[in-house]
Amino acid sequence: MTAAASPVPRTPWGLWRSPYLWLATIHLLGDAVVVLTSGLLVLGATAVVLAGFPLALIGIPLSRWANRWVYGIAGWERARARVTRGQEVPALVPPPRAGSAAKDAALAVKDPGLWRQFIYYVVLFWAAIAWLFVVPFAWSVPLVLIGLPAYYSYFAAAQAQLGPFVIDSTTRASVVAVLAALFLLFVSPLMIRAASWFDGWLVKELLGPSESGVLAERVHQLVQSRQQVVDSVEAERRRMERDLHDGAQQRLVSLAMSLGRAKNRLGDKEPAVRALIEEAHSEAMQAIAEIRDLTRGLHPPVLTDRGLDAALSAVAARSPVPVQLRVDVPVRPSLTIESIAYFVVTEALANVAKYAEAAQVEVLVIREDDVLRVEVRDNGRGGADPARGSGLRGLADRVAGVDGQLTVDSPPGGGTTLIAEVPCG
Repeated sequence: MTAAASPVPRTPWGLWRSPYLWLATIHLLGDAVVVLTSGLLVLGATAVVLAGFPLALIGIPLSRWANRWVYGIAGWERARARVTRGQEVPALVPPPRAGSAAKDAALAVKDPGLWRQFIYYVVLFWAAIAWLFVVPFAWSVPLVLIGLPAYYSYFAAAQAQLGPFVIDSTTRASVVAVLAALFLLFVSPLMIRAASWFDGWLVKELLGPSESGVLAERVHQLVQSRQQVVDSVEAERRRMERDLHDGAQQRLVSLAMSLGRAKNRLGDKEPAVRALIEEAHSEAMQAIAEIRDLTRGLHPPVLTDRGLDAALSAVAARSPVPVQLRVDVPVRPSLTIESIAYFVVTEALANVAKYAEAAQVEVLVIREDDVLRVEVRDNGRGGADPARGSGLRGLADRVAGVDGQLTVDSPPGGGTTLIAEVPCG
């Protein structure tokens, strides 16, 4: 999208008072110079892109270089629009490197940005010719006609020829002069403004990204920012897990050991005190178990160290319902994606143990191209409804946070199938 540094005046009087009118005039007259310099350079660079591509070793680097050169020249033109009109136009982005010289050269030839910039200079050529007539007509002709009475009085004979019109009296010459002055005051600024608007429209449409391109870039930025938020949340979970494991859990272990030693030293003395110590020792052990379960649910160290296969194997071994596990992830995704997959499986197995009344669970985790697919199937009573269960809604929200998708198929009496697909490219 394009923004101006200040609003362009709409009235002739406002234009006369604004530097925009004079800067726009300079810009329009400068178009002819641009066509003869930058335009010819772009024409030559485009020809190099096309002619260089078939020339293999020498031509392919030339095609890539010429493509980048066109983008650089367009940057000069956007800078000129910014200086003379206050017009801010986002830069077009060259095609990314494809990984090989031949592919890069092919992208350079097919690059729509290259051809948009080429078309800009072709259109500007004809526009510059038009401005060479429009601008002098807007400024010079009215000024000449304003001096017509003096010319008629001192230099003309009985009559003066003005195109198809004949000026044969001072009165007619004065009328023409008044009309020319009115034209200069009210029409000429609007002519320059209209020409400058069209020139700016060309820059915006052909040297800047399209509206769909701007929206796509904005969506890309939002996706990146959301990914950064998700990654920061996962990093915070891992930090909490480390703090709980290395801090509170170790203190509770030390407390439980001290209570155990106190109980052993007390022996059979003071039964009431021994009972209190045993109760405190039991509470400490229970707190340790709860913290261990909590940290395991946040982000177990084995997941970071050894990946999904080892982490989910430990989860399957602890499940009260027999689990048949298969993990086929040859290339590890990011820690964020691994954490989400781990969370989906652990939460699904917890729901199976609580509600499904199942005798068997199958868990499949597989990477297909750039998608990590997690399937959890049980042979329980079914009837799971994401709309009624906060646990399934939480799973769906967490998967959706990374552009993933969660589907649940759970007919009554037919078991439950939960499938999560998460991009991991």
